[in-house]
Amino acid sequence: MRIVSRGLRMIRIFAVSGFKNSGKTTLCRKLLSELARLGVRTGYIKRTSDEVLDDDDTDTSAVERMGVASALWGTDGLCFEEAETKPFTPEYIVSRYFPDAEIVILEGGKYLDLPKIWVESGEPRPAGVRGVFMVYDRGAAGDGKLRFGEGDEAIIAGRLAATVRGSYYRSSKVYIGDRPLPMKDFIADFVRGAVLGMLASLKGGKDPQAPVRIYLDGEAKK
Repeated sequence: MRIVSRGLRMIRIFAVSGFKNSGKTTLCRKLLSELARLGVRTGYIKRTSDEVLDDDDTDTSAVERMGVASALWGTDGLCFEEAETKPFTPEYIVSRYFPDAEIVILEGGKYLDLPKIWVESGEPRPAGVRGVFMVYDRGAAGDGKLRFGEGDEAIIAGRLAATVRGSYYRSSKVYIGDRPLPMKDFIADFVRGAVLGMLASLKGGKDPQAPVRIYLDGEAKK
């Protein structure tokens, strides 16, 4: 497993690889959505063989040619650009641009040395592709172990989440004081759904992107 260390915290990098038009982007979007629902901090990288930097004679491109990372700050957002003066690695990109992530999904990169979810398209997998630990085929049913199909994205995301939250990862956790309350998966999912459902009716409570914390004072003894 490819891991980037940030102090005592580890960032996992997983590739979603396959041929063009196999459904990689669709799967990435679903996984990112499910991981966000589980409260996992994620990042996303798309590996492409196309040129991505602005090669016009602009101030920004001149700075990039100097080997200096730059940022474009506009009214609609922020875009970082950095010329590849030496070969980039997934570890470098993640440590520089996703330092707070727990999991980073890299779309593409079939020949990179990363653990991979291979997206089937009907074409034989190239012999040089290594590190495949899971196969996704949207046109076939999965076995729930190594092969997964359309509709299994939540299961896949749960498996990925478990790599950073432990094998006993739950979609919600309840503590009585400092003591965690044991819950089965379906109870944890029920608690999460009930809380998010109630919050959705409140202003600012719909689709929270950050973890939700609720504090209840103990019952006063009379």
